[in-house]
Order: sequence, then C-alpha cells, then structure tokens
Amino acid sequence: MPPRAGKFDSVTFLTENVEQLTPELETGQGFRCSRPEFNTFWRKGRVQREVMASVCRCWIIRHNDALAGYITLLADKLSASDGPLLASENIQYETFPAVKIGLLAADERAKGAGACLIDWALEFIATEIAQKLGVRFVTVDALYDPDSDYDVSEYYRRWGFEYAYPDEPLPPQEGFRTLYLDLLPFIDALK
Repeated sequence: MPPRAGKFDSVTFLTENVEQLTPELETGQGFRCSRPEFNTFWRKGRVQREVMASVCRCWIIRHNDALAGYITLLADKLSASDGPLLASENIQYETFPAVKIGLLAADERAKGAGACLIDWALEFIATEIAQKLGVRFVTVDALYDPDSDYDVSEYYRRWGFEYAYPDEPLPPQEGFRTLYLDLLPFIDALK
C-alpha cells in the first residue's frame, strides 16, 4: 500500500505567499511542529493575543488553508558582550535598535517553510522597516534545551547570525542563546 499523501507533499514553499495574520485568518487546524510548545502557542491563542495586544506582529504561510508555518517580529534592543558593535564606524552606542524574531514555527511536514519565513523576514526588515526606522540588527533568542540536546542556534547561523554572548556558558540560564545579524549588507545589496 503506497504511503498516504500529506497535505504539504510536493509544495515548494519558496513560491507560497507570506501573509500577515489578521483576525479574519482562521487557520491552523492540524498544525504539527516538532516542538510541542509552538503548537500550543498557536492553538491556545498566545500568538493571536500578543498580536492583538500590539506586542508583536505575525506572518504565516499556508497552503490550501492549512498552516505551514508562522513567524513573529517585535521591537528589541541589542547589546553585545564585545563592547560597542559599531566602534569601527565611530558609533559609540552600547545598545542598538533591533527587530527580534520572536517565534518561528513550521509544520514538520512543510519542508522549507521555516527557511522561507526567515528569508522573507530578513528582506521585509531590510526593505520596509529599516527604510522607515533606524534599525541595524535582527535578533533571535534561539531555543536551547539541554534535556533533549536541542540547540536551534546553528540553524540561524546559516543566515549569518552571530552569538551576542559567545562566551556564555552552556547550558544558558535562560534556556536560549541570543544571536544577532547585521542588516547593513542586506540593505546595501538592495540599493
């Protein structure tokens, strides 16, 4: 008997639209992320409550009304342990405005949805947000779970993210590792 066709079989998420979450978009039944807490955040309405409270904004990818993934963006500040980040540019701030990737979750059957959301977010921040507001960095608190040997920071490092605190002892006290990405190369490339 051949395997049952899945709802995301043969979908190329690089061509799917990323949509901003609105109250009218009721989607997500059957969402299965490999990290159960991200399923709960969605199903119990945490993401929707945070959007309604203007704590973050959320964008989704869906296919035939099935949720493939979601990402939230919110304001943040970055301070790194290695002194002023932009000292070589004669910028002496100790903290810098940033946009944080708050939650990133993809259905485990939706191959490429997470990467599509990150690519989309970096382009959106560089072309839309950074053009209207002073923001130089993107941050993320990458989940680190020593009990299951889960460290998502290497996933973000593929996009060029760097550790904000490279000498931080492992496991981190907070349960995550903060990483950042300098947007200037993206902004310059888009000019």
